[in-house]
Amino acid sequence: MPIENASDELEKPFIQQPKRVDPEGESGQNGSIFTVLLSTFVAICGSFEFGICVGYSSPTQSSIRQDLNLSLSEFSLFGSIITIGAMFGSITSGRIADYLGRKGDGLPSISLRYI
Repeated sequence: MPIENASDELEKPFIQQPKRVDPEGESGQNGSIFTVLLSTFVAICGSFEFGICVGYSSPTQSSIRQDLNLSLSEFSLFGSIITIGAMFGSITSGRIADYLGRKGDGLPSISLRYI
């Protein structure tokens, strides 16, 4: 095989997909746009939920401080622990997901909900 043809072979995809011809002339782009919008919405919902969890203690700050007899600096540490846990949790869950896979990573955390 000549060297010129070898570079052409490297650029070809491993899996050849047949070209689909739509009889109505539409390319099917609306389905992919819907999928992108749905996945973006789901990702935003996760970020929104995390923000709600982190900000949850803010309206009840005075009653938490009174019930637990915490100073303002101790309560601030209480609120910061969530952020620090999220930082370490994201790093470790990424490693676990690489090792066990997405489902293997999610199943133990889902099962903890029912304990």
